[in-house]
Amino acid sequence: MAHQIDTKTADRLGKVLNLLGSNHDGERATAAAKAHAILTGAGLTWPDLIGAALQKPHRPPEFGTWRQTCRECLARDKDLRQWERGFLNDPPKFQRISTKQRYCLNEIAIRLGIRERKS
Repeated sequence: MAHQIDTKTADRLGKVLNLLGSNHDGERATAAAKAHAILTGAGLTWPDLIGAALQKPHRPPEFGTWRQTCRECLARDKDLRQWERGFLNDPPKFQRISTKQRYCLNEIAIRLGIRERKS
């Protein structure tokens, strides 16, 4: 069974675990107890946490290439703005696109509902 830890709990746990490097025995012992309390309070065990860390994050499949994304967007021509139409017709002429172009392409695909915004 896959267990997950929410971001807030993970942040708290990370801060407490950093204290395990302290030069003071009491501080280390308190940090260990607090870390265990945070983990059990989240309904998890240490093996759950380690197992979750070893799992690859699930990412929904995306289009194979940016060219395919351009084609998918262009297929929704009536929903495109004039600038977007020009932008989408331009990149396929190139071998590669820049990071900024990838960002713009992704934003267009999200607006059209072709992709979902990653959280």
